[in-house]
Amino acid sequence: MTDAQLPYPAARTVDTRDTVAGISFADPYRWLENDSAETAAWQETQNSLADAFLGQWPHLDALRSSVDEHVADGTGSPNWLVDPTPKFAGGRWFRVARTPDPGYPDSAALVISDGLDGPGRVLYDPARDGGRQISWFVPSPDGRIALFAVNQGGSDLGQIRLLDVETGDQLPERLPQLTMGPMITPQWLPDSSGFFYTAGDLSAESFAFRVYFHSIGAEPPTEPEPVTGGEGPTVQVAADGKHAVLTSVWPLPRYVCDLPERNWRPFVPDLDASVAGVIDGDRYVAVTNRQAPRGRIVAIGFDDPDPAAWRELVGESQRVLSHVRLVGDRLVVTGSVDTEARAWVFDRDGRELEEVPMPGQGALPLDVMPNAALAAESHPDEFVFQFSTPVSSPGLYRYRWGSGQIDTLRAPRVHLAGATSTLRWARSADGTEVPYHLVLPEGADGTSPLPTLVTAYGGGRVSWPAQYPGPVAAFVAAGGALAISHQRGGSDLGTGWADAGRLRCKQNSLDDLYAIAEHLLATGATATGQLAMTGWSNGGFVAGNAFTQRPDLWAAVVPQCPPLDVIGAHRQPYGKFAASAEYGDLDNPEEVARLATMSPYHLVDDTVAYPALYIHAGGADVACPPGPTRKFVARVQASEATTAPVLLRVWDGVGHGTASNRSEAVTHATHWLAFLMQRLGMTPAGG
Repeated sequence: MTDAQLPYPAARTVDTRDTVAGISFADPYRWLENDSAETAAWQETQNSLADAFLGQWPHLDALRSSVDEHVADGTGSPNWLVDPTPKFAGGRWFRVARTPDPGYPDSAALVISDGLDGPGRVLYDPARDGGRQISWFVPSPDGRIALFAVNQGGSDLGQIRLLDVETGDQLPERLPQLTMGPMITPQWLPDSSGFFYTAGDLSAESFAFRVYFHSIGAEPPTEPEPVTGGEGPTVQVAADGKHAVLTSVWPLPRYVCDLPERNWRPFVPDLDASVAGVIDGDRYVAVTNRQAPRGRIVAIGFDDPDPAAWRELVGESQRVLSHVRLVGDRLVVTGSVDTEARAWVFDRDGRELEEVPMPGQGALPLDVMPNAALAAESHPDEFVFQFSTPVSSPGLYRYRWGSGQIDTLRAPRVHLAGATSTLRWARSADGTEVPYHLVLPEGADGTSPLPTLVTAYGGGRVSWPAQYPGPVAAFVAAGGALAISHQRGGSDLGTGWADAGRLRCKQNSLDDLYAIAEHLLATGATATGQLAMTGWSNGGFVAGNAFTQRPDLWAAVVPQCPPLDVIGAHRQPYGKFAASAEYGDLDNPEEVARLATMSPYHLVDDTVAYPALYIHAGGADVACPPGPTRKFVARVQASEATTAPVLLRVWDGVGHGTASNRSEAVTHATHWLAFLMQRLGMTPAGG
């Protein structure tokens, strides 16, 4: 395709260098990291250019209607963030609800009902409170207080609220700390007298999370608990009220607390392993990858946490064990076989009782994070879960012990009619077989080339499972193929798989993606000029490297909320925290030299003709602020060898994508999908 270079706004260069661990790098667009009037004007021109470019496409409105139809649930985010599962407390069910008739609201309301599938009473409607979003909710065990967080203006930072369930009145407590994101939720004492919660300390030079305890009716805490839990600590509370455990996000249960005195003491020593589980009396029952890359279940005594004393309940096998929950007197273990979700029921001694039937071949979308099951289960006799497939949106299901069948409480709202999903394998550069799912539209068999979009994450020990793709389903509905990458870096095949694509092994994760792309081309599923790639957050880092390391593979690349200057991450507290955890040590010269080989901003080459690029970013993003992305775009736009369009859209009042309202998220997804579909010559369903 022959393109004329667009009229990009001029970006001056400066003689600035970034010196990290004694190694110096040119940083000619450093000024674009600053929130100055000059930067704002440059950004406004970029936004106008992107909007005008897409506004000329005659199918934009039709695509938006298709995206709106296919989103179905949640915020409309294209990543794995879906609305939380209902919670049982005080004999009733609490849930967030989006009524689809006549249209989905921008915000989900907090609802209480007697049954999981019955009518309910609205406790809090954020649409009537300035258009806020509910980030998370946790009812008190007696069901009398609704504890939740609300976000405003797209910010990922949430304000904690407490609501009297019977009256609907807000309690007088005003907790000053802000929570960050929906992945770390508070936990109550079993008598409902107080709760532990986690807040992000954004003022510290080194990004940190702090744990607090609040007693109902008391003054809000001003000082955190006297423990440091590493990155993103969660406090778990025992059902008998005797112990609490503090676990960091990677995860590792670093401290145990004797209740009610709140006396903290060290628990599991600092290990190069993950340990995530539940409190069961005087022991901690956990999934660990210690001496078991695919996971095993162990029991760790609070009085003897030495790894030599751990008791193995369930040994490692070919199945991947990811999470364990204590539901009544049973252990429910979730995991996967060849990346597709499974669940098994064990007694508390590790004897397998039964397997939970799944609704299909797909994913438990809320189990992607390694610490996803640290929240206490709410119902003693039922396993309630969400499940989706690559061709059907999330449904809500219940399993009762020994029944051999699941109950459908809320059926999937969207099915991709006629679409199919199959598991395939590609060979990476080091010979490793890498799985991916290929979703084909109705009538396609994978032997005739189709416009194809690869989605990837590949980091943080977070899986990118075979689940419903939200707005990206509109791409399949338009006749495109979708490849869901399960590359190393993510935990799709266990934490050993994840660690083989992180830190010093990060290039493996990128090579896995390229192997999948090459396999799609070699098998005839797609052709040169018809292949595109996108990723969000760490997936945006992957997309940035796909663009700079292997520009020959792609017709177009869309990084979403991406970290594109890995070296410069040292100047931002959260950036340094994330980069050090996933990519490498920014204080080590050898590591910095390696990181420079996969920092997209530093890899841009003026002599290379790059593919089409559209970057989606949030102006209020705390995790991946837009400054480094602006620098990257300026550097690519300055390349005379690149004539394909290079566009940047920074959305004001938008964070990392976890707190956007539904219509905003639909608009954002519509724009970047329109860029891809225009580039690939596609017409949306109904267009």
